[in-house]
Amino acid sequence: MKRKHFIKSILGSTLLMSMDGISTFANAITMQHANNASHSDEIASFGAIHLNNTSIEKAISFWTKVIGMTLRNQTNSIAEFGTENKTLVVVHQTASTAFREGYSGLYHFAIHLPNQREFAKAIQRLLENKYSFSPIDHTMSQSLYLTDFDNVMVELTLETPERFKRVITEGGLFIEDTNGTIRSASAPLDTEEFLQTLTSKDHSSQISKEAKIGHIHFYAQDVALNNAFYQKLGFTQFNFFPQFKYADLGAGGAYQHRVAMNSWHGKNKPLAPSTHAGLRHYHIVFKSNEELQKAITTMDLKKEKDGNFWTKDPTGITILLTHTH
Repeated sequence: MKRKHFIKSILGSTLLMSMDGISTFANAITMQHANNASHSDEIASFGAIHLNNTSIEKAISFWTKVIGMTLRNQTNSIAEFGTENKTLVVVHQTASTAFREGYSGLYHFAIHLPNQREFAKAIQRLLENKYSFSPIDHTMSQSLYLTDFDNVMVELTLETPERFKRVITEGGLFIEDTNGTIRSASAPLDTEEFLQTLTSKDHSSQISKEAKIGHIHFYAQDVALNNAFYQKLGFTQFNFFPQFKYADLGAGGAYQHRVAMNSWHGKNKPLAPSTHAGLRHYHIVFKSNEELQKAITTMDLKKEKDGNFWTKDPTGITILLTHTH
């Protein structure tokens, strides 16, 4: 599936996709989530996403006004955005052209919001800015899809793994939730229900300090190779469907969609040139030095600098590896 048609077609998607937290292409697979699973059980989280963009000025407008982040630092060519206590996105004005299809690299990345109120506030910000977005209910998550000024796709996500029970593939692609309700894997999301929960004091332009980078989704040159790489790093398999050119993995918690990959753009496509807007590198933060050391021993190519490790996945995407101090 071509990326530029994603937003338009996702509402009607009934097959071929496993979009953000959805297990597909299995016959009535039942997924049981441990009641005590939490983010504290996960082996790693994400640090900042670094992007090549074409304009610092436009980046400031998008990330502060539309997304609600704080401008934390700025130079002539770099701008850092995030919450009051952490950086989530770093923009480098190094691209000369917008994101273009047909290359491997970033598909999209997701900013996860901590609760329904903050998710509703994100909807309100988009509406107030008259910014186009697609609201989708994946059952395991509820999502808002949009693109920035360079056509880089961003997802705003509310994790809801407690709602997810199983996938049903007879007669199409459907998800059964824990209440027995069956819906499309990518069902329309009723944003009005969220907006009705807001009060006048909730109309804040600032994103929650608990917002985080929650998952990242790639165009991979080879799904099987990338999937094996992230397993070696310690991520746990959720879906692996090579016949459908898709896989995703969790980090040990109830929400099992932390790293995803597809080759819907075509297998063995080259990595996007650095002059194109898109991913520059991203950051995995292991919960302990022990977990970090376990991960780096599995890698053939790595470079240490100032106690941090740099590597590339099989597609060529650059990753910074550190651990929580």
